[in-house]
Amino acid sequence: MVYDRGTVVKGPDLLADHNYRPYVCLSDDAHPFSDEEALYTAVTTTRRAVAIPLADADFKSGGLPRESYVNPWTVVPIRHADVHGEEGRLVEATTEKVAQEAAGYLGVE
Repeated sequence: MVYDRGTVVKGPDLLADHNYRPYVCLSDDAHPFSDEEALYTAVTTTRRAVAIPLADADFKSGGLPRESYVNPWTVVPIRHADVHGEEGRLVEATTEKVAQEAAGYLGVE
């Protein structure tokens, strides 16, 4: 299954010793291997000053069971086959904010 930009998925935890972690899909079909993988940014329950908090209003559908934050500096490729389901979908404004923050960490203004 291919996930759309702004979808919050349950994917493999590439950053800690847990089975799964939520991620926000940031790429679209312009990604060179969009039929196989996408770029995601990590979601965590750890509050950091520069992380983006996710509130109920940030979701147009679904949600997360705990207070969560997006770490836009943590961008990883994940194969669609390794995703274990969809948690929800963010509103466009929140998705764009996350993408802009991620781009800033890559030197794009």
